Amino acid sequence: MGITYPLLKENVELRNQEREHLFSAMLEKNVSKKKQHLTIFMALRDKRAAIINEHLLYENFIETIEGPALYVELKAFSEKSPISYKSVLKTYGQPLLDKYFSTTNIRRSCYSSGLVMCLLLDEFSPGWKGNFWNKEESLYDLLKQLFDDRVKINALEITPETKEVINFAKQNRKNEFENFEQQKGIHLIIEGEMIVKSFDPMNIVSFEERLLHKNFIKVSINNEDYLVRQPAIALCKSGLHNIKKLHIILNNEPIERKDSIIIDGIGVLKGRYKKKENVMHLYVD
Repeated sequence: MGITYPLLKENVELRNQEREHLFSAMLEKNVSKKKQHLTIFMALRDKRAAIINEHLLYENFIETIEGPALYVELKAFSEKSPISYKSVLKTYGQPLLDKYFSTTNIRRSCYSSGLVMCLLLDEFSPGWKGNFWNKEESLYDLLKQLFDDRVKINALEITPETKEVINFAKQNRKNEFENFEQQKGIHLIIEGEMIVKSFDPMNIVSFEERLLHKNFIKVSINNEDYLVRQPAIALCKSGLHNIKKLHIILNNEPIERKDSIIIDGIGVLKGRYKKKENVMHLYVD
């Protein structure tokens, strides 16, 4: 879900608004105003559910896993730090207000929202931690159960800043691909039917139909598995597990045979190939 998370302007606009209300709810001392911020936060999130569906579940559960971890860190830091507790809260909650960060780093931005939900549960349901590990609900579900009030979100206006934020996030992704493609070495481009067997989902960048696997990728070619322990760009065919092109940059020249090449650290790849300067194309059946 993180890999295919869509950069839709309606979702980004609503998400940034809800994060502002969550931050305000954390710092607000007046209980009535605090509840008002939370009610709007929940209305905004529920509206997003109709736009991104299962991708919102991804957010909810990243918050539920990573939020309590950051919560423990904040509690430990606040005990040892000479800084005031309010200043600590502002520091840890600051990512909620950084629209460029939150749109560019969806997964990491869920850490702070999960943390703040833990803090709000402390206020409205002090015993929540006792049953937390025995429940299937997300932090958001637990918080939502405490509030009956509902508000309606009126027609949505996309601000110029939201458009800038989305363009920034897209350009960031594009830059990562361009930086990869400009690296020195032998550029090996494998073309044909390939099935992805495994990858590191936390270290992938998506842009258009391509995925930059920043850590590793394991693929099956002609029923043989190959583990590529380095960055690679995969051009998807349909979904994440079927690709038609794989781009790898090699430090050493492959050993060329009549109907195959041998790649250091990867193995023997059978197929037709052609080479021009520092680019080699390998066509597998």
